[in-house]
Amino acid sequence: MVDVANEAVLSEIERGPFSAALRLRIESHGEGDATVRMPVAESILNAGGPDVPIHGGAISALADFAACAAIWTMPRTRSSATISMTVNYTAPAVKTDLVARAKVRRGGKRIASIAVEIRDQEGALVADALVTYKIA
Repeated sequence: MVDVANEAVLSEIERGPFSAALRLRIESHGEGDATVRMPVAESILNAGGPDVPIHGGAISALADFAACAAIWTMPRTRSSATISMTVNYTAPAVKTDLVARAKVRRGGKRIASIAVEIRDQEGALVADALVTYKIA
């Protein structure tokens, strides 16, 4: 069960200015995992009109946000910060919402490792990431 204080943090990070600009929404969560949606919008596309892929920076921001949300589903989390992130892009995302599923693979006392898969609305893998967070 997610701690009540952590529920408030999840709501707060969703309302943050950067998260709001990308329109990120936490669709579901459980202890150690979170599912986040990023709707397609012109503001997250590469240059070239509506038929171009979503920018890789927006995809990596989605991965980091989903990992952060997963960390905050853990009752012991009281602070967090990204230490490192590796993103592997596997396919372009064109004219599609993206859904990130983040799962804490290992959560120690100070460091957590989170695996993130990002898929398009058809379920095709667009990217995966390994994110390391400092937690306290």
